[in-house]
Amino acid sequence: MILLLRLGSLLALVAMLSGCPSTSPLDAGDEDTGVEDDATVHSDGSMDALGPDADVHLRIDVPMVEVPADRPVPAACMVSAVVDLNARGAADGGVLRYVGDNRSALRTPSLPPTCVSSKINEGQYQVVHRYVPRISGRMRVSLDDPGTDASFDTVLSAQSECFALLPGERSLGCNNNVERSAAMRPRASEILTARVNAGAPVFIIVSGNFNEDPIVPQGTYALSVTELPEVALGAACDLAVRANACALGSSCLATGAPAMPRCVADGLRDTRCRVDTDPDCDVGLRCALGFCRTALTIGAPCGPSTNGVCPEGSVCQWVDGGNTCLRTGTRGADCRDEGTPCDASLACVHTRFGDSCRTAAPIGASCDPWGIRDACAAGAVCAFTATGGTCVAAGSVAGAPCAPSPTRCAAGLECILGPDRENEVCVRPVAPGGACDPLNATTRCTTNTDCAADSTFVSGTCVAPGRAAGAPCQAVEPRCETGLTCSVATGAGRCQRALSPGAECDLRTGSTRCTGGGCVREGVTSALCRTDTPETEPNDAPAMATAITATGVSVSGALAGTDTTDCIRVTVPEGGSMVAETYTGDERVCALAAGDPMLSVFGPSGAEIARDDDSPGRGLCSTFAPWTYPQARGLPGGAYAVCVSRGDTPVPQYRLTVSVLP
Repeated sequence: MILLLRLGSLLALVAMLSGCPSTSPLDAGDEDTGVEDDATVHSDGSMDALGPDADVHLRIDVPMVEVPADRPVPAACMVSAVVDLNARGAADGGVLRYVGDNRSALRTPSLPPTCVSSKINEGQYQVVHRYVPRISGRMRVSLDDPGTDASFDTVLSAQSECFALLPGERSLGCNNNVERSAAMRPRASEILTARVNAGAPVFIIVSGNFNEDPIVPQGTYALSVTELPEVALGAACDLAVRANACALGSSCLATGAPAMPRCVADGLRDTRCRVDTDPDCDVGLRCALGFCRTALTIGAPCGPSTNGVCPEGSVCQWVDGGNTCLRTGTRGADCRDEGTPCDASLACVHTRFGDSCRTAAPIGASCDPWGIRDACAAGAVCAFTATGGTCVAAGSVAGAPCAPSPTRCAAGLECILGPDRENEVCVRPVAPGGACDPLNATTRCTTNTDCAADSTFVSGTCVAPGRAAGAPCQAVEPRCETGLTCSVATGAGRCQRALSPGAECDLRTGSTRCTGGGCVREGVTSALCRTDTPETEPNDAPAMATAITATGVSVSGALAGTDTTDCIRVTVPEGGSMVAETYTGDERVCALAAGDPMLSVFGPSGAEIARDDDSPGRGLCSTFAPWTYPQARGLPGGAYAVCVSRGDTPVPQYRLTVSVLP
């Protein structure tokens, strides 16, 4: 049974009884008491509370939508609680605008948004808005407009009915913080709805998430609604989907020569996958990252250049100089989800990049401590060494993963957090002046000293704070010896020498600071301060990375507005190493006011092999290097994408330096 109690139906009844046109009624007292309210409807269509001159006496404090009888009526959907955008919004050209505030709304969400979790602090303080579109098509609904509080962490959703959705039921759209938001509205939200019908109400819900101060779940918001007319198949369209939208079953793509944005049918080769339709792609195609691609065969070349996707049960991996479709469970491929994880002689290894089948090496054999290329057989672990790794018993030598309690490490060793920042390793304590491991994978400097790496990248010396370039700064003035400056004004930093472009610099430990550029590899053993090369768009993803032919480069740019990621591509020789760093300005330590750049490195297969955000001693800057990440050395040969990205906060200026080492 459906309870149908719409305002429109009420007005129609008034008009029928009175024979006169009616106006929009208000709830008695313009407040929702939580119970049905009596009201007087006059013959001219006006309404007030109980009075002696009633022509029609009705109860009006009821839901304004069709609500299934087995579902409770949300308080946010009562007549007096719902904002009628058609009546209260202001037209601005083809856009309807409304400024609201959710600070008086109930905290408990009665219409949970589909794009956030069910945590009690998400999607709360909801305000429901009712909008009746004039045309059929799609709508762009946005809070990313002047008037939305910068500290208000918004959630925006839309539904065709005003009741809580059950699992499996779809909303018209939901968003929690649009990535392209301007700097002054980092928590604003925006949605492009599914198709709506002219005359059918759409319910737009504004709510908030609770975060730590100064981010709050309540505030003033500026809501805008734009109706987008549908464009027929084959017709010109707007790629940004701001002036129009393609008809159901098609999408706007740049096709032809020269490329022109046109509405093309979904499900075809290199077009978008069909939504809510089976099959999602035509025969011989597979849906990958939202697009229909050619279905390749096992052993076939794969990757961005092929514009194809490996078949079910396989993955695209780098093999013998090229990307190849590998069946799961084989060497280098993902482990199988069911049955035997890997083929014979292989071990399923868990890394931060997923589970993968690797060669199972016995005790004493060489191995990769990061698990990228091979792993140790059952009962053995891979210990860090100066040249890579060796399979040993857990806790038996320096560099080995710690054994279970109570005896974590052999005599003379201690257990600390390893260089991968996830697992513990056994290390040997080293006194000041002693030889050490810059990775802190086999040694730990004692007595408030730190390991300053030498030119080999794999060894160094334990140095006291402030005594040498590259050493930690002292806590009190003078923080560094004469001729050196600390990389930060306060807090942890490193002593550095300032250099001009063209001077030989330290690529290893941050003992130098290049002004007006970055430190990059110039020759086999040398590195120089080089001026920046501006980044070149489009380069917003690894597949779109700008190719760099030099062995070293310093790239400058900014990440703001719609730009959240910039990537470059470098070629690494077999067994080579890489050094990549982010900066803001000339400083090697990034301050909060300058933004928070993040660094990601993608291998030849396209898989992400490392991600760094806020390296130790570098503030909000990031580093990928042999002395910080084991997988930065001994790399498989091929093309690597290096990307700098941002979170919600723009980065007004960044520098990305990348050097390829033999």
